[in-house]
Amino acid sequence: MRKYLMTATLVAGFGAAGAAMAGDDCRVPKAEWQPQEAVQAMAGRQGWTLRSIATDDGCYEVRGSDARGRDVKAKLDPATLAIVKLKYGDGECRVPMADWQPREAVQAMANGQGWTARRIKTDDGCYEIEGQDAQGREIEVKLDPATLDVVEMEYEDHATRPAPAGLAQMPASAPAEPAAKPATE
Repeated sequence: MRKYLMTATLVAGFGAAGAAMAGDDCRVPKAEWQPQEAVQAMAGRQGWTLRSIATDDGCYEVRGSDARGRDVKAKLDPATLAIVKLKYGDGECRVPMADWQPREAVQAMANGQGWTARRIKTDDGCYEIEGQDAQGREIEVKLDPATLDVVEMEYEDHATRPAPAGLAQMPASAPAEPAAKPATE
């Protein structure tokens, strides 16, 4: 009976540990983490003023503001300092439909970034692009529908193909020329 209880306890413990690891966004051994000073330097190169550096889901999580005064929240791979997820403000868009840019402008902006947009849809009052960046990584990008500023960006397959370190500055507006035919919902 004692052997059965010990085995059951070990199995349950490993199962819980596996479940905890499965939810981690970054899986980097602590020995490979860059120091917080490097995080601060990377943020400075982005034009960010940091209020906090913390850890969350195995990643660095930074909060602060950008050069335009917008709140910034980003998750960074602790070894490479590549951006895993980036959010400006609260990630929501509050723009009257009459002020929205056309989908063609969203497609043109994506093309200008070297992105392949498989789908352009609306979500939470924002445009959302699902596709790939120029290096073939899966991305999900939310855009302010009036300015086409990036509101939120996430690399979907960052664990196997991280974003390049320091990639965070997205265009403030779309290129003037529209693309041929935009992807639709």
